[in-house]
This record gives sequence, C-alpha cells and structure tokens, in this order.
Amino acid sequence: MKTNVRLLSLAAVVTVAACSKEAPKTAATDSAAVAPAVAPAAVAAAPNVVNVTATEYKLDAPDQIPAGVTTFKLTNSGKELHHAALIKLDSGKTMNDMMAGMKAMKPGSTPPQWIIPAGGANAAAPGGSSSLTMNLEAGNYVIACFIPDAKGVPHIMHGMAKALTVTPSATANTTEPTPDVTVTLSDYKFDFSTPHTAGPHTIKIQTAPGQPHEFTLFRLMPGKTAADVTKYVEAGMQGPPPAMPIGGVAALSNGRNVYYTVDLKPGDYAAVCFLEDMKDGKPHYSHGMTQMIKIT
Repeated sequence: MKTNVRLLSLAAVVTVAACSKEAPKTAATDSAAVAPAVAPAAVAAAPNVVNVTATEYKLDAPDQIPAGVTTFKLTNSGKELHHAALIKLDSGKTMNDMMAGMKAMKPGSTPPQWIIPAGGANAAAPGGSSSLTMNLEAGNYVIACFIPDAKGVPHIMHGMAKALTVTPSATANTTEPTPDVTVTLSDYKFDFSTPHTAGPHTIKIQTAPGQPHEFTLFRLMPGKTAADVTKYVEAGMQGPPPAMPIGGVAALSNGRNVYYTVDLKPGDYAAVCFLEDMKDGKPHYSHGMTQMIKIT
C-alpha cells in the first residue's frame, strides 16, 4: 500500500467496534421539618458528536462545529474502505491551499509545517463504522480519506475531502474521557502504560515529540503474526486476511490526545504503524514499529 502522498499514511483495513442507570428518586420530606436540599453529583457533559458518512468519493459532514471535546462517528456507506483522517491547517490556510500544495509536492518531499496531522477516526469497512474522541481547538480543518483505490490512487485525489471550521465556544466542554490505559507512539515503538488485560478499555493515545504516528490494532487469526499483516497489506490485500482490524487513530502529531474504546477478548493482537518515515520514506513498521499483544 505505497503512495506518493507523504502527508499521511494509509490506515490499511480498519473496522472499529464502537463500544444508565436511572437516578434515584428523592424521598418526600416532612412538612414539619424540611431537610436542606442536597445538590446532585456533577455529571460530565457529553462530547459533541459529529457524524461523518463516507461514500465513493465523498465525505458528508457538517461545515462548522463548536470547539471542545468531540466524538467523530464515521459510517462507511460505500463499497470501498474509507477513513476520516483529520488535519488541522495553521497560518490561516484553507483546504484549497492544502490541495494545491499536495498536487505540487514532489516524491520524497515533506508537507509544509502548517499541515498538522490531528488524528481522526480510522478506516471502516463497507457497511461498518468507527469512532474517536478528541478535544478540538478552534481553527480550520480538513477531513479526508487517504486510502487508495484499486490503482493505488489515494481517495483524496478523487476529491474525497471536506473542509471543516471549528469555531470558538464560550461553553465548550473540555472534560476529556477518563482512560484506564495510555499508549505513547514514538520513533519507532508503542509504549503501553499498563499490562494488557481482557475486557473493555478506554485508551488514551498520544504521540511523543518527533514524527507523527498512527495506531492500528488488529486481532490476529490463529497462527498469524504482525509480519503477516504487513505482508498482506504490501501485497494489495488479496485473499483471506490474516487479521481483523479493531480500531485505532489516523496520523497523530505530538501534543494531541485522542481516545477510543475497545473490548479486548482473549487472543493474539498486533499494533502496527503504517505511516511513511520522514527520513527514508519507508513505512514505520519496516523500522520495527509493530507489537504483538497476547490477551489471556
């Protein structure tokens, strides 16, 4: 899955399995002695929810949303794999500037510094969905799909991109989800904060200073390894897949935290980064950025 677009890598094949109690009634008070009212416990505000629908080759999403903690929910209504990579545009730049810059980029060149990989919901299979939560600051963004078509042309080059304006909000919810696991992406490894365990988890993903990275988690078929996954991707994903992708985040630069939930069942897993290296153009997994994970 090689592409001459070094802005972001392909997320490969990713499908995310998106993972109330009634409040007790207050007792009646005696009219002769009324107890002071007890304030209910504070409840964290829910994230803004932005629905993104992908088809060939279009992303339907709002033009404008408020800043704050936001959950992007991607639904793939197309026939090909799609994702919703999020890019922040600095220095007052627009989507038109980004598209013009991409067309002018030469193989081996790096994108300008005003193009900032900001995460986004990783790829969903046809009929599937994925989601990711992050705290968005105000500014200009682009939602785009970089997954290639059958000829290796990234979908963004077919016009699969959507401009998004995030506006300042005086009432923005800035309360991020509470994770029980943190994974730090660096050159070229995944560092998990706790041992791997079965069950539902909210995973905080962050990137260390250095290059952007992505995080793709696969559940492996019996007897398969991370190397089988990368070989399968390099061969154009022909034949039975060696793994089932279960979530992750598109390219993410340092200083941005994202959150996703996953219910890990017993079995073998692999974490893989497919981003192209800024130095030699090789995918990060070729530098060893894969990790086998066993859940018992």
